[in-house]
Amino acid sequence: MSEQLVPVLLLALLFLLILAAMWWGWRRRGRSQQHLPVPDARALDALGEDVAHGPVEAIYVDTVLAEQPLERIVAHGLGQRSRARVTLGDGGSWRIEREGAPDLTVPAAALAEITSGPGMAGKFIGGDGLLILRWRLGDQLLDTGLRLQRRADHDLLLSRKEHA
Repeated sequence: MSEQLVPVLLLALLFLLILAAMWWGWRRRGRSQQHLPVPDARALDALGEDVAHGPVEAIYVDTVLAEQPLERIVAHGLGQRSRARVTLGDGGSWRIEREGAPDLTVPAAALAEITSGPGMAGKFIGGDGLLILRWRLGDQLLDTGLRLQRRADHDLLLSRKEHA
């Protein structure tokens, strides 16, 4: 029995070291991104907009550097995957209310593009299953991925790119 105990303890120690390294890397990445301003969290009515569509159920996948789908932004809770409710304002702003993470509003003036893609860090589904908002936070261009629960909502919100 003792000859089995040593390998098990070594594996457990290795597992704990890997977890600690992952935690340290996550925190280090977050500290290196603290230069980014805190995202807007105002409600649409505070921006002077009424609801044009929504809220619709979605999964907030994450936010990454634009055109770099594996470079997750973790500062200000932007890298935290969560259930969300997405609302589009009549002025073109997007409100993302997230469970267990800070809410996020992408003002119309910050929105650069609305597109779809196969995935990004945290979720790859193929095809064009993710709705992707490209927007500017300070001087950084970001992509935020949303997996909408209903395809009809995805298609309707994607069609709003002509208004962006």
